[in-house]
Amino acid sequence: MSFWEKARIRLGALGKAVVWLLYFICADYAVYLAFELLKIDRKIYKGTFNLCATLAVLAVMLIIARLLSLKQEPLIKMNKLMPDQAICLVVIALGMLGVVTTYIIIADKIAAFIDSMRNAMEDYRESVDRFSDTPQTAVPIWDSVLYVITLCFIVPVTEEVTFRGVIFGQLRRGFGPWVSVVLSAVLFGLMHGISVHIGYAIACGLIIASCYHLTDSLAAPILLHAVFNIFGSGIANFMNVEAFGIPSEYTNSLMVGINTTSMFMMPAAVLAFAYLVNAKRKYDKARAALEESSNVQVELSGENLENTETDVSCSGIEAKE
Repeated sequence: MSFWEKARIRLGALGKAVVWLLYFICADYAVYLAFELLKIDRKIYKGTFNLCATLAVLAVMLIIARLLSLKQEPLIKMNKLMPDQAICLVVIALGMLGVVTTYIIIADKIAAFIDSMRNAMEDYRESVDRFSDTPQTAVPIWDSVLYVITLCFIVPVTEEVTFRGVIFGQLRRGFGPWVSVVLSAVLFGLMHGISVHIGYAIACGLIIASCYHLTDSLAAPILLHAVFNIFGSGIANFMNVEAFGIPSEYTNSLMVGINTTSMFMMPAAVLAFAYLVNAKRKYDKARAALEESSNVQVELSGENLENTETDVSCSGIEAKE
């Protein structure tokens, strides 16, 4: 394949990945417009809005994945996730939370000296605070619970189908897997906005996409993302609902404990990642050996067929004689 042919394929794959990201944004915006037309306050019913938006995006992405898999290799890989892999992914998720916690601590230290960084950190905290601009008394309890459920379980499925399933899958058709890991992580980071989010979103995107490649199962990034969201913000959001009457000091103590533990989990996460790398290497070697064995058997069968044909021909000559 010529250089220009490779370039055309790669640019096509990148262009299509960007288009699928635009579909993601359009589906989300369509729900936004629907709420505006129905005059539903998204700040009060944020849980309802997030659920509707994520389900709309998920439907669009599953349709795209289905269409792109027709008469081609399936875009999304769904191998069975083994128990040892699942354990490694939970450890990696906690270590990834430790990376983000460290990132935020460093950003806070920098913000003490740089005004622009201080403003960015304030905007970041407002964006992750469910009740930063809406009093809790105005929000129904059921919507607060729905917000947590969506954050912990529905959002991971939707974002992983989109970024690791459709976008990474499309990129992998034009690039190698590790280049696709980087490109999909950058798109994942950009989707979170040019702010404090982007740095840790890209880092998380690299880790999650790598785990998807190492397991060839979309269940892996979904599990990883869900565990991260549960311990990173789901528990805090649930406990911060005033109607449950949980003292804030309990919530703060628990979150400090979780974040501290996650930082200590970073070395274990590195070991868990190395385990997945080694398991992938062994799997690839076994598959290559199996394919080679199959090819040898096919060749031997062909030789046997040729020998059989030769024997038949010789028998025919003997019969004539």
